[in-house]
Amino acid sequence: MASKKTDVSRRKFLQRSATLGVGAAVWPGLLRRASAASRDRVVIYHSSVADSIHPYNHSSSPIYGNWQHVIEPLVELDYDKKDYVGVLAESWEFQGKQWVFKLRQGVKFHNGAPLTSKDVAFSIEKMRDEKGGSLQAPNFKDVTEVQTPDDQTVVFVTKQPLAIFLDRLENRFILSKVAGDKFGDQLYQNPIGTGPYKFVSYQRGGNMVFTRNDDYWGGKAAIKEVVFRKVTEEAARLAALESGQADFINNVPVHEVARFQKHPRVRIDRLEGLRMFLLAMNVAHKPFDNKLVRQAVNYSVDAPAIVKNIFDGIGYPLNGPVGSNVIGADPKHKRYPYDPKKARELLAEAGYKDGCDVQLYYSPGRYPKDREVCQVVAAQMVKGGFRVELISQEWALFWDKTGVNGGRLPFYYIGRGSLTDADTLYDQYFRTGTTKRTNYSNPELDKIIIEQQKTADPKKRVALLQQAGKIIMEEAPMVPLYNLADIYGVARNVVWKMRPDEKVLAWDMKIK
Repeated sequence: MASKKTDVSRRKFLQRSATLGVGAAVWPGLLRRASAASRDRVVIYHSSVADSIHPYNHSSSPIYGNWQHVIEPLVELDYDKKDYVGVLAESWEFQGKQWVFKLRQGVKFHNGAPLTSKDVAFSIEKMRDEKGGSLQAPNFKDVTEVQTPDDQTVVFVTKQPLAIFLDRLENRFILSKVAGDKFGDQLYQNPIGTGPYKFVSYQRGGNMVFTRNDDYWGGKAAIKEVVFRKVTEEAARLAALESGQADFINNVPVHEVARFQKHPRVRIDRLEGLRMFLLAMNVAHKPFDNKLVRQAVNYSVDAPAIVKNIFDGIGYPLNGPVGSNVIGADPKHKRYPYDPKKARELLAEAGYKDGCDVQLYYSPGRYPKDREVCQVVAAQMVKGGFRVELISQEWALFWDKTGVNGGRLPFYYIGRGSLTDADTLYDQYFRTGTTKRTNYSNPELDKIIIEQQKTADPKKRVALLQQAGKIIMEEAPMVPLYNLADIYGVARNVVWKMRPDEKVLAWDMKIK
């Protein structure tokens, strides 16, 4: 527990940071604000805001939340109902190798054009355009054709029956084809959607401004203007909230929770999040091509100790490759116990009797306490016979084709957000050819993953996912770590609807 002296020093640092604008240049106008949210505007300081004006050049839940203000999906998961509900789609039907969607009537884009099936087909084409910068193409690898028999009907044809296709469609946002035809290569500089807000501006580095769409098909939002500002430094976010520059921040450090709960103008909102954290190993890089080394890494990392000592116990260590609340989790799975002696024995058996050199990559400020976590992981692994070099990278570089998604990073710390179904993780990280994130390939695992994706019976599909999880635990291309609580600092006059998927949605906000 921090001492009173430490708390005083931290507060002084935060106050000084607010004055100096630590972390990034402060926008004109924001320094002049010294009060909480007005009824017209809310300012959100977030550690994860779009790094690019390209709305498909990412696969991150918080960034999906940014773009969902402007562009919308066909369906989304209702976490209360634990089922999918329609957004731009009014209804849908699973017909073997086809999914047939009927679009919502009367929806218009911000340019006045009506939503049609042609817009959906156009947007899917853009999402599949990897050469054009999209990172969302793998979601459609099993789709052979997108048919548009009439303006209100979209038919997705798949290679085989795909029972989990709604999961693939969540967060796949629809742009205007009319805008695409008009702007051509400049489409992404002019993103036209159907959402409750219209795009105003984007500044490189993650500053976004939206203004209310008064003609929104779902009803007018309460707040007129939304400002997202990317601030990765915890101290700068906290200082901005306390000074009134920000009305809302994410990733409040656990050691600040008690103080903010007593704050006269700010409150703490928190809930158990869906983002799981893991250490991923890319088997295309030595020494991670050796299963014994991968198992040694697992024996070297003590996730429960990290939750206890870094997150003050506000976390949930994983016993298997996914959390207990995820579809496909197996209560029989047990994590590798922390056993440095066993790790050294496995390294010796793998030919590394004198120890093993590895590089651990991470993106500082992306996740809560990520720097401290990786420092502790490195220290733990030393006892297991590893010599660990920590390498930090900006998120845009870390996650791009030059990093994780290009298969360039051998060993890295990552969070997988909005994880409700184990298929999402298993397919994205461990199915042959889906991505290069781990380059793991196992025909037996591939067969199980493909089979469960075709299985409409939920019980049979869960059993298959549990088989897949057993293989992943044995083969150890990852170290499952924990789920954390999502902790937000919010001005007391802001009312909003918390979600477990890290999305901060302004149309769910009101100012008292």
